[in-house]
Formats: sequence, C-alpha cells, structure tokens
Amino acid sequence: MGVMQRDLERRLRAVEAAGSAGIEIWIEQDDGTVRGPRGEQMMREEAEALGRVSGKLTIVISETDARL
Repeated sequence: MGVMQRDLERRLRAVEAAGSAGIEIWIEQDDGTVRGPRGEQMMREEAEALGRVSGKLTIVISETDARL
C-alpha cells in the first residue's frame, strides 16, 4: 500500500470519527493555486480555510496523484 493511499485512508477515518460535513478534494496547479471540485481556483490556504468554515475535510493532491 502506498503512502498516498494510507494517508487518504487515515483522513477518511478521521472524517467518519469527527462527523464531518464531508470531504473535498482539491488539485494542485502549476501556478501554486489549487482547483476545487466545482472548478474554483484559489490559494491552498484559502481552500483550507473555506473547508474549516464549511466543516468539510479538505484534501489537496497533485495532478499526477489525481490520475491514479
């Protein structure tokens, strides 16, 4: 099992335990921003803050990992 898969499983267990409002997966872009599930683009810190406010766990992955 790869590091990425173990990390994702750990985060998903944390979501279940915390009763989170869900998860959002964001994709890192070449320009240093991240792209959200609805196409929005912002800095990683902004996406993580938005996740905290909404109660969702924010997971940021590379475009390469997104293709796996």
